[in-house]
This record gives sequence, C-alpha cells and structure tokens, in this order.
Amino acid sequence: MTIKRAVTLFLCIIIILYIFTGPALFRKYAVDYKKSYVPKTEEAEWKGIISFWDYPNLDTTNGSRLGWIDKRIKEFEKNNPGVYIEFRPISAEDGRTTLMAASKIGAAPDIAPVGSDWYFIASGLLEPLDEYITDEDKADFKEDALEAVSYNGSIYGIPWAARGYTLLLNKKIFEEKNVELPQDGQWTYSEFVECLKKLTFERGRRGTGNVYGINGYIDLGSYNVSGILMCDGAQFVDNNGNYAFNGPEALKGLQKLYDLKHTHKVAHPQFGEINKNQAFLTFLQGKCAVFLADAWMVPYIRNMAGSYNLEFTVADYPTGDVEIPMYLNDTYYSYGIFKQEDPQKRKMCAKFIKYITDKSFTEDLTRFGYFSPRKSGALLYVEDEEMQRISENLNYAQNLPKNKNWQEINAVIQYNIKEMLVSEKSPEEVLKDISSQVSRYFPD
Repeated sequence: MTIKRAVTLFLCIIIILYIFTGPALFRKYAVDYKKSYVPKTEEAEWKGIISFWDYPNLDTTNGSRLGWIDKRIKEFEKNNPGVYIEFRPISAEDGRTTLMAASKIGAAPDIAPVGSDWYFIASGLLEPLDEYITDEDKADFKEDALEAVSYNGSIYGIPWAARGYTLLLNKKIFEEKNVELPQDGQWTYSEFVECLKKLTFERGRRGTGNVYGINGYIDLGSYNVSGILMCDGAQFVDNNGNYAFNGPEALKGLQKLYDLKHTHKVAHPQFGEINKNQAFLTFLQGKCAVFLADAWMVPYIRNMAGSYNLEFTVADYPTGDVEIPMYLNDTYYSYGIFKQEDPQKRKMCAKFIKYITDKSFTEDLTRFGYFSPRKSGALLYVEDEEMQRISENLNYAQNLPKNKNWQEINAVIQYNIKEMLVSEKSPEEVLKDISSQVSRYFPD
C-alpha cells in the first residue's frame, strides 16, 4: 500500500467518525447563545404587595402628576419579580389627615411621604432606617436634610427632594411703571414697600384692569407669607420647644402683613381669601406685579404657561431688622416606612424607597421645580439663574418646628392671619388670640 493510499484511507476513517460522533460532541460543548442574552433578574428575598401612598407631583414638562412615579414603580417591579407596589394617590388638601386617621385605626400604608413629619416620627409609628442607609449616602445628604428625618439618634426617613419659596416679579409691569428691579434680587422692607406702591395702579375703565403690587395665599401647609412675618426676627417655636410667636418681633411681622393690604393698600383685594391656584392666576394674568410663590411655579411658567406671554424674574424676601431673607419651610420631601411585622418585607420597602430616591434621578427634580437634598446635587441649577437663586436662599429657610402638634398649631396661626387680612382684625388681637388658642399644645 502506497503512502498516498494510506493517507486517503486515514482521512476517510476520520470523516466517518465525525459523521457519527460530531453532533453529540457539539451538543455537549455548545454554548446556548439565546440563554446568554436573557437578562438575569434577581430573585426577590420577599414576595408580596407593598402599599404606597403619595401626593401627586406636577411634572412641568408634560403636565403629568403621576407619570414619573408610575414609571419608577414599573421599573422596580420588573427588577424584583413577585413584588407588587399597590399605589394610591392622596390629595394635597387632606392627604395628611387621611394618613393620620389611617395610622390611628391600623390601616396605614407600608410607605408614605411622612419621613420628615414630626407627628409620625415622634408618635413611634415609623421604622428606623439606619441599617438601610449606607455611610456614602449619609455623607452625601445635606446635614439639615438628615436632621429633618432624625429623632433620638435614629433616621426615620429618606429625603427625595427639597422645596422652596420665592418672590415672582413681573418684569413688564416693573418696566411699564419705570420701577427698577431689586439689585441682585435683594431689597430692604422699606424699598420693597416703596416699589409696591408704584406698582399699584388703575388700568382700564372703572378699575376692571387694576394692577396691585403684591398677592399671595393662605393655605394649610403653605408658608409663602412667612418671609414677611419673620423678617424682623420672629420665631414660632424656639430651640427649647417653647412657643415663641408672641413677642415684639412677631407683632412687627404681623403689622407688616396687615399694612400691605389695609394701610398701604398695595395687596390684591382678595389676598387672604382665595386659594393658591386662584392667587397664582392673578399673577399669570398680570393683575399683580409681585407674587409670594412656590419655587415650582418658575418652571411651570416656562413650560406650561406660555399663552400668558409672561416675562418674569425672582427676588428674595425683603429684609427687616434681620439682614437675611428668612422664612419657614416644609423643606424636605421624605419617605418613611410604617411599622412592619415582617423584617423581610421591611427590607423590601426600604429597597423601594432607596430606588425612587436614588441620586441617579437627581436631574429629574428639575421637572418638578424641586431641589436636591444631596450635596452631590448642589449644581443642579447652576445654569438657571432664577432657580439657582432660590436654591441658595434655602440656606436661610428654617425647617418646621419639631413639635408633633405643629400642623394644628399652624392651622390656628393661619386662621387668625386670614381674619386679619379679610376682616381687618388687628395684629395685636391676632397675636393675643393665637397665643391663647395654641397654649394647650405647650404645657408648662
């Protein structure tokens, strides 16, 4: 047998062996590429339903109030198979009352925006969350953000956003009356009043188009007028937890608010009567030159109120005896977890809160006109002059008093301020009546 024939025979034997054994070898060592591209989902340690109540937040880029949170819920459920978030929106008007009532009868949700609400924290209704917050996150949160959710050395909430107040100024009305805008957005109270006098004038027949210097609103849970009440150094509750809105500084603040409407007559006639949306409409329609406003109204005007053709800027609250624009603010929007029996469910609730408050979503806060509670979000509005000014002035905002009855105390204060603005009740009477009515919340 020649070498050539031997080689040919060898190759034939190899081919025959391949035909019979090749498919089996391929099946044994083949890679299933279809399986390799299937996304892996982490098996949830706990499966079930988590109830979540939250306030709608207006997305000023598209008008949606629930779109953002609906998207985050779907993402979380997809990443955690077997976990379902049962979402219920609650109204800004009575949502807190609903949560309080539900907690008293054992029907509270698992998660709600109560992480910086002193009533729920001090009443022992919430779970401490220290074990779920990393040292990195603690270092990133602003000190006063952590303070707002802390009690007796434990953390009871995770902040998602910060909110603020400002003064909105209609630039066209200022130009029309040849009134200069406050330099760098800052003015003293006397400068403020003189501007408002010039910006209050008759327009049109029979005063139907009258323009007023200023307007605002008195709504429960709103603190837009606090910058006037506190400009001479007034406090509502002192550092020792005592009621403090009863001295000369408080009286001067009330007198200033009274004078804007009844003495100087520079405030809209319905200041104190109409609600937030109605009052805001007077600014959009050019019926007032200055508006005591929420920060979210800035992006709202830019994105959703184009038909009003409004040119505006923002300014600080005026300064009185205190040389900084102080105001009271329910600053931090924070989520907390109501008491849980199942530690695995509690862990999953914390995982959900951490997901929706993650710093990777910081940029989304601009859609709501909110600010970041994190140090890493300090430059969120660096290219937005108006929102950056409001952000910087958050340094002067005082967190709500750490009193579990604060909402009831504030309701008394606002009721009496309304009476002063609408019925011309004197500042002295208001101060006396408030002190008397809130005394039961401050036992000796």
